[in-house]
Amino acid sequence: MANEIQIDAFPPPKMASRMEEVGINKVGLRSETTFTLAILAGAFIGTGAIFSTVVTTGLSAAGMGFGLVRFFAGLTFCLGLIAVVVAGAELFTGNNLIVMAVASKRVTISQLLRNWTVVYTGNFVGSILTALIMFLTKQYTFSGGALGANILGIANGKCNLGFVQAVSLGIMCNALVCLAVWLCSSARSTTDKILAILFPITAFVAAGFEHSIANMYFIPMGLFVKSFAGVDFWESIGKTAADFSNLTWYAFFIKNLLPVTIGNIIGGAGFVGLVYWFAYLRPQKVVVKPKGEPAKILVVDDDPDFVLATQYTLAEQNYEIRTANNAERALSEMKSNPPDLVLLDVMMASPLDGVKLAQEMEKDPALTKIPVIMISGIDSSEYAQLLPDDSHIPIDAWIRKPLEPEHLLNTVKKFLPK
Repeated sequence: MANEIQIDAFPPPKMASRMEEVGINKVGLRSETTFTLAILAGAFIGTGAIFSTVVTTGLSAAGMGFGLVRFFAGLTFCLGLIAVVVAGAELFTGNNLIVMAVASKRVTISQLLRNWTVVYTGNFVGSILTALIMFLTKQYTFSGGALGANILGIANGKCNLGFVQAVSLGIMCNALVCLAVWLCSSARSTTDKILAILFPITAFVAAGFEHSIANMYFIPMGLFVKSFAGVDFWESIGKTAADFSNLTWYAFFIKNLLPVTIGNIIGGAGFVGLVYWFAYLRPQKVVVKPKGEPAKILVVDDDPDFVLATQYTLAEQNYEIRTANNAERALSEMKSNPPDLVLLDVMMASPLDGVKLAQEMEKDPALTKIPVIMISGIDSSEYAQLLPDDSHIPIDAWIRKPLEPEHLLNTVKKFLPK
């Protein structure tokens, strides 16, 4: 394994740790930076909506079946999330995954709500500005007005949903959007990220699910056309504004945006974020010590500076610290005097020494119940592609080096509550 270069995606436990770190970084951004990036995200999603609307115009009239029309709508809409993820922007629906850091108590509820509020507002501004600019281009008059008729039909249909229906469609939508974002956390390259996005996003659009930020473009664009298009346009499509009676600002905000946003939060934060937190970030091996008896922690790392700093941090909390600078010595120490918790580096004598030690512990009935926190900077080293998939890393938590003392203590306390 150590001599084999791998191109595997990051394993799910590592993905969960990365998503938690992303959430912490997001709430740490300055408000003006967050707002600016949120405006960009609104514009990016609007651009995906533009692409989707143009491509699907006329397909049904040309005899293409419903499923294929929806497939092309979804495939082209992917442009929006690809731009958000690769170019960098703040999207409300994706930021629902910050809840993972909240569940780990590394982000507060107030920080979460502040981020969601700023990002949601910025997304709205970016989407509305994009719709306004597109209306001024008069693109809706293209193809003899067929493009405008498509815009109106999409917006009108979105404003004709029942409340429960809109919530349900919103749940399904953001479950898939956040699944796409979650899959992106496994990526090692831009190509990986694009491929991770394509299928979930194509699926949600093809299935007719509802995305609150996309609707901030789709529906206002329809409203602009309905309210301000000239007589020539209406004559070209053979309809009047009265034919789109469902399409009102009230219906946009109350019948669509409100329930869809509620659904997006449930689907993204609940069905993806909290589920993956429960699967990979919650402490699954909790060690309860008798009162007054210190918990024993074995630090396995060949960096003496890291070991010294870790000893200092943990000793302040009255933990009993032992150390080992290689996997062989650590295994011997564990068998002679089993610790309550192991802090394990990946790269020691060989790039994957820590992985091999964790696998040995998993095979030993006397050691398999000891929680293992892997602490490593391998993902930013020349050995990043050597890291195997999750089935080969039986660990309970992952912390990336360089680590923050507070993060280390909080993670340790999950497994050794006092």
